[in-house]
Amino acid sequence: MTIGAGPAAEQTTPTDPLLASKLTVPEAPPFTVERARLLEQLSHAVRQPMTVVTGPPGSGKTQLAASWVASGAAPGPVIWITLEDADNDSAVFWPYLVEGLHRSGIALSPPVDEAARTGTFDRPMLARLAADLAAGPQPVVLVLDSASVLADRQLAEELDALLRHADQHLRMVLVGRWDPPLPLYRYRLNGTLSEIRGEDLAFTPTETATLLAGHGVELPEWAITALVERTEGWAVGLRLFALAMEGRADAEELVATIAGDDANIAEYFLGEVLAAQPPETRDFLLRTSIVDDFTPELAEVLIQRGDARHIIAVLERANAFVQPVAARSTVHRYHRLFAELLRAQLAYEKPAEITQLHRQAGVWFAARGQSTDAIRHTIASGDWEDACALLVDDLAVGRLLGGEDTDRLGRMFHDMPAEADGPQAAVVLAAKTLAAGESEQAVRWLNRVATAPADQSVPLRLTVALLEAVTGLRRHDGAQALNAADTAEALLAQAPPARVAAHPELRTILLVTKGTAQCRAGALADAVATLAEGVGGVMPGGCEGVRLAGLEQLALAYAYQGRLQEAADAAARAVHLVGQRRRTPPRPSPAASAVHAWVATERWCVADAWRHLRAAEAAAAAANDPLNGDPLTTVAIALVRSRLLSGRGELRGAARALGEACSDEGDDLPEWLSREIAFGLARLDVAMGHPNEALAAARALTAAAPAEAAVVSAAALVAQGDAQQAGDAILPVVETAELPSPLLIEAWLIVAGAAGENSETRTARDALGQALALAAKDGHRRAFHQAGPWLRQLLRNDAELAAGYQALGAPSPAKARNLAVTAPATEKPIVVDSLSERELQVLRYLAAMMGTEEIADTMYLSVNTVKTHVRSILRKLAASRRNEAVRRARALGIV
Repeated sequence: MTIGAGPAAEQTTPTDPLLASKLTVPEAPPFTVERARLLEQLSHAVRQPMTVVTGPPGSGKTQLAASWVASGAAPGPVIWITLEDADNDSAVFWPYLVEGLHRSGIALSPPVDEAARTGTFDRPMLARLAADLAAGPQPVVLVLDSASVLADRQLAEELDALLRHADQHLRMVLVGRWDPPLPLYRYRLNGTLSEIRGEDLAFTPTETATLLAGHGVELPEWAITALVERTEGWAVGLRLFALAMEGRADAEELVATIAGDDANIAEYFLGEVLAAQPPETRDFLLRTSIVDDFTPELAEVLIQRGDARHIIAVLERANAFVQPVAARSTVHRYHRLFAELLRAQLAYEKPAEITQLHRQAGVWFAARGQSTDAIRHTIASGDWEDACALLVDDLAVGRLLGGEDTDRLGRMFHDMPAEADGPQAAVVLAAKTLAAGESEQAVRWLNRVATAPADQSVPLRLTVALLEAVTGLRRHDGAQALNAADTAEALLAQAPPARVAAHPELRTILLVTKGTAQCRAGALADAVATLAEGVGGVMPGGCEGVRLAGLEQLALAYAYQGRLQEAADAAARAVHLVGQRRRTPPRPSPAASAVHAWVATERWCVADAWRHLRAAEAAAAAANDPLNGDPLTTVAIALVRSRLLSGRGELRGAARALGEACSDEGDDLPEWLSREIAFGLARLDVAMGHPNEALAAARALTAAAPAEAAVVSAAALVAQGDAQQAGDAILPVVETAELPSPLLIEAWLIVAGAAGENSETRTARDALGQALALAAKDGHRRAFHQAGPWLRQLLRNDAELAAGYQALGAPSPAKARNLAVTAPATEKPIVVDSLSERELQVLRYLAAMMGTEEIADTMYLSVNTVKTHVRSILRKLAASRRNEAVRRARALGIV
């Protein structure tokens, strides 16, 4: 058989001037970025006989190959052939190759030269060419640019035969948008194929910064990261942005505005991709662009035809900015900028069809339980009532309570009109107004639901109860908050388990709301149990604000109970969470600072206590939110300031601090907190020499708090010189083991002081020993510091007691400030496969306790893409759960 005989061979000779352009390596354009990682990857790849470099238009394929050739890293002579459609013919191709070999100084047999000149390049001559290459001292590298045009099966078979018979002395590099019809599967199975694909070609943030710098554009790190995410590292998109930003001072602000329908980008997409598609494929692209991800089944619903699978396969093979969201996945997506261009083009060509397309997509997603996507498309179709019904039925309304800017669903309902009708719409509007801090308006929306028919569904009644609980708390109506929380808890048990499991934020919000209401009611033991459950375990995405509120309340409850270490731990976790929140600007936590000040005061670390107190007061003043202000924090700040002032002898200032707390809170101050202040003032009366006033105050409070009233009364009696009566009054208190530690410590110190007054040294010593034993667990020292001179006298005379007092010590500031929960010591894990930059970013968001949808929204990725990254992270870190992966990453110093 004769290969290459015919008119084409006659028209193309080795002396044709066209060869000069086709056999020349393209020159690097201005501002070329040297991408060392890809050059190294290509050098490693060319060790194999076959290398393919494929990617979408404008991804830098040709430039990579040309840069690699120019770098001199090739293992031998390089023949470069730039192919065009007309070159898909043996008669044209083989003369090009022979001429390229001659120009590279490679000697060929005379029969091969003659065959190329006369166009009689047959199969035996192909074998002679392979033998000539095999006889050379170095491997020859053949780079075929635009290799996607090689559609001719015969030519593909001939190239395959040449490569196989060249005895490893031919290295073929195929550069194109898609794979040519060579049997790549065989090379892959033999381990002789190297592949560089579109994801490898994507620019990294570092490479992007270099590209921008070449155009005189400088951006901060966060803006570069956002730009890479926005363009998905697409070379042409980054280059067009850099060109547009040259000489402009507002480049940083314009990063978020880059879109697929920008003139230059749109022109590129239209010319390189959309214009080349047949009508049915173009229609497919436009109609399916309304969804983020699509399956063949969804695509067929949108195009109303049965050829979706075929079109998807063709587009994916052609690298037409269509890609699966994960390996071997049937779910596909468009490049972000391409999707934006398609949507703009759809709005231009078929505006009347957009509403119906969104409606079809919404129905399809709803039927499969994908509520977030169903809601988004239902809203896009203009049907707010159905969107609200979907939200409520899915038990997703809790997602709105974090604030409209903190959750994807919240942003969807940002523009919801107040005229939307129906009980579900009223519930959604109530949640929106609650998130905005408008409690009274939320009540009006909830009242509208109360007039709806009585046969309401469990999801609707559950949602109403939850919102009523939150509303009651915001309006300082503790009874309503607790009653509504109990109702919501009962309805939660009746709700569909699958939906409850899908929305753990519901239970989190419910428990934090209930626990906070219990705190304000003074049921601290119940509040601690409720709040600990609410903030424990894996926190659902979008609940950072709720978790922070729960940790603050838990820390305060522990502090009021005198559980100092647990209070410090919870407060430290709250501070850590504030620093980790991505969606809102960091704000100091008045409650956490107040708790740290409380702990430092009780441990008598005075400098730390004053520092934390000033931070708490500044944060509280900056918050300036009387509607949602927390009375526990207000009173805690007052108590700490009073105790610190009292400790340095400023008793009147201490009393004034407590009095101001009462006047600031007014009628909103819970009764038990009013008692805390009253007891604090009574103790100051004792210190200021007014025991009668202290006794009167204690008698007035005996019915509500008998144990604390007895302690204050006993202290006043000791001050009056009636040690015997003081001992009788305090005895029932010290015999009650379940009282808070600070109260028992104070009681035992009064017993010791009264015994000392009566010269009962042994009793005093025993009582002081009891107080020291109680104080040892959490390091309570303030009560001992303020006990009086008798304590110092007793300690001087008893080395054992003195040692016990010294053992209380003062915890290091780091222990008081940092999270006390540490991971158990384990063998340091080994990571076999390194994490990619995108996987590292996902891992950092996992460490910040962000949920999958929130990560997807932050990184401008699909949920499925994030899930794919998470699975890869778990595999690489040999972890079965996300929290385990985060722990291992921290152990390795990765995050």
